[in-house]
Amino acid sequence: MANLNERIGEVIKRKRQRDRLTQSDLGGRIGVSGSYISGVESGQTGVRITELEALAIHLRTTAIDLINEAAGRDEYKFTSETRDRDAFLTLYDGLSPEHKKQARTFLMFLRELQLHPIDATE
Repeated sequence: MANLNERIGEVIKRKRQRDRLTQSDLGGRIGVSGSYISGVESGQTGVRITELEALAIHLRTTAIDLINEAAGRDEYKFTSETRDRDAFLTLYDGLSPEHKKQARTFLMFLRELQLHPIDATE
């Protein structure tokens, strides 16, 4: 079972990849090296609280949420599908209430279209 440092590293890596940032890009944004980010993501380096707070800002979350997500997540598997889903949810969370309503309506339309395709020959 992974320890908290390893789990925090997994969460940071997933969010970094979701945002399509390299370790060097993310490190540069908070004033550390890409190798420091690599160490944090691999669980080899414990993340310092000041860097955790800076990382959270650049990953559009909070340090507390990063810790809570790491503490509560069991066996999260990173795949291109989960990356796309997480990126989509991040975009959705940033929408206004009216735009969230429009997005939901559009997604329901797409699901209905998938379930009941329109026959072009009719």
